[in-house]
Amino acid sequence: MNRFTTAALSVPTVLTLLAGSAVGQSVVEISEDGRRAAFPALEPIEHAQPAEGAGGLPFGTEPDFQIDLRRQVGGLAIADMNNDGFNDIVVVCYISNSFPPYDDWREMIFYGSASGPSATPGWVSDNETHAGDVQIGDINGDTHPDMVVVRGGSVRTDPVQIYFGSASGPATSPGFFASFARRQWGTAADLVDIDDDNDLDVVTTGQGLSPDPFRPILLFRNESGTLNPVPAWQSAEEEISNGVAHSVFTGLDPNPDLVVAKWVNFRSGIYGNLTGTPDTTPFFEVATDDTDRGAAVGDVTGNGIPEVLFGGDPARLYEVGLSGLTEIWAASPPNGGTQDIRLHDIDGDGDLDVADVVFSSGRAYLYQNNGGTLDSTPTWTYDAPEVGTAITFGDLNNDGRDDLVVGYSGNTCVRVFYAQVPDCPADLAPPAGVLDLADVQAFVGGFVAQDPIADLAAPFGVFDLADVQAFVTSFNAGCP
Repeated sequence: MNRFTTAALSVPTVLTLLAGSAVGQSVVEISEDGRRAAFPALEPIEHAQPAEGAGGLPFGTEPDFQIDLRRQVGGLAIADMNNDGFNDIVVVCYISNSFPPYDDWREMIFYGSASGPSATPGWVSDNETHAGDVQIGDINGDTHPDMVVVRGGSVRTDPVQIYFGSASGPATSPGFFASFARRQWGTAADLVDIDDDNDLDVVTTGQGLSPDPFRPILLFRNESGTLNPVPAWQSAEEEISNGVAHSVFTGLDPNPDLVVAKWVNFRSGIYGNLTGTPDTTPFFEVATDDTDRGAAVGDVTGNGIPEVLFGGDPARLYEVGLSGLTEIWAASPPNGGTQDIRLHDIDGDGDLDVADVVFSSGRAYLYQNNGGTLDSTPTWTYDAPEVGTAITFGDLNNDGRDDLVVGYSGNTCVRVFYAQVPDCPADLAPPAGVLDLADVQAFVGGFVAQDPIADLAAPFGVFDLADVQAFVTSFNAGCP
């Protein structure tokens, strides 16, 4: 069921709605880029709906952990931020003209422990920032993870800020602010060594505000551990862009190319990079414009060549060839409108699956990859009462398996689904439900590579005889 209506809106339009008919609704939610509004109809929630023949996706029908704070989550990341050996949940928040209003939009870290993450933040930023995205990486080369936060909410000259890390966690105040002469509303970021000099540069997407809503893509170059606050490069086009990833497509050099998602009236595409400075115009674009939001890159088909995934209405996967981008898969969900998207090996079988969260309906969709072929209808769905804003993966309960984390705008701002042990742990290779030599080869390869798919017994994170015994026992027992 669709509990929301959704539309592409500008901030002035949203203000008009709030001043008029929208105030009659009990709740009005607005996305972090101000381009989507959702009006809950307060119908019953379906909760998780695994599709028939879900094929072993490791999540249950209800969350195992949640953070019950009323926040608008703009971005999520999983990382060990305080060097204690446990992964933490990094949450950045935004502020909008949603109704009822939100009263807190600071960055937060929910520190992990042997028993899992805390439900209350152990780290809170000193300032409140409208944050549309967060990326974690060592920017200044001191081995500690830094928080790179993309700022929006209005057009501003400092669309990026960084909280620098330390052995005990990040500073609570930013130590870096970008500087862009033309005021920019940042929407997303990617940390990438754009020039192959062994440090992380920052690429951002963004927009402006009506009547001047278009902005270029920006590159902030890292100069031996010091990020230059002034952009070293910008795209020739001024558009609305809201997602960026990278990979090497040309094969002629080690410099990564940029994959950028763009909003309606603009076409998502790839910017080549042969010299360490990207081309200012894309060398490939998709055939049509859509409400694309979010970009991801990975070898989904298993042919050794990365494909490109754009979140849209619906999400679409493209093959990159000599003649351009060719659509090879499109999601077919009950309702679309991607707000965040990921490629991740969800089920530990060695191929990349798709995770998609939709703003308007609050639904998280997982699409399983079966030997290089993605399910077109969702393999697994969770329907939340809040609107969906962010999605990511990481091991939070310390069992060696990546858990699913979904962010929302509403009373429960984060839900975590712990990955469960599969019913047939030895079934590591297609076809599902059949145990044969392919599964043995997959286990041996995973064990040698210390891949989590072969980490079948405690202590997790250690590959030893207990894992071998667990595989043999499961293999001999057969699949139920």
